[in-house]
Amino acid sequence: MSILSPAMSAFWEASLAFHGHSCPGLALGCRVAADALTLMGMEKPSQDEELVCVAETDSCAVDAIQTVTGCTLGKGNLLLRIRGKHAFSFYHRDGKGSFHILWRAPRKHDMTRSERTLHFLGAPASELYTVSETRRPPPEKALLSPSLACAVCGELTAEPYIRLRDGQTQCMDCHVTASRILE
Repeated sequence: MSILSPAMSAFWEASLAFHGHSCPGLALGCRVAADALTLMGMEKPSQDEELVCVAETDSCAVDAIQTVTGCTLGKGNLLLRIRGKHAFSFYHRDGKGSFHILWRAPRKHDMTRSERTLHFLGAPASELYTVSETRRPPPEKALLSPSLACAVCGELTAEPYIRLRDGQTQCMDCHVTASRILE
């Protein structure tokens, strides 16, 4: 991948080390993440929660988003809002901007997997995705909640995920609902 810039090469190598294999989906995420840092005017990944990403996919791309941007599920600055789209909204908590990236590159059947991977990493952005305004306000900072014991299984569960049944706390797995809508 020597035709890539030194920065993109470093991002790609870090993404590969984290993800474990090369694939177009990882390249898609690496490209979006690297360009998001540039668009946000950041020279390095988010150290805390200053950069937030809302990903609308749970594909391989998300591993590169974590590696390159520093947005992670554990820090609470990577949120999954799965809609089956390669779409990512980025927010800077200091008010330095926000934008939505929607991947639009057509699936090129005349390219091998390796060629598609390289294309995603190096093609002009205009061939790959669009950037628009975010459609939602930035998410709140990560919430620290007390844990409560489930009255059925006894497992400690974060308070927002507890349900009450006959006055007893129940985790979402133990809670039997009368609703016909599955959670």
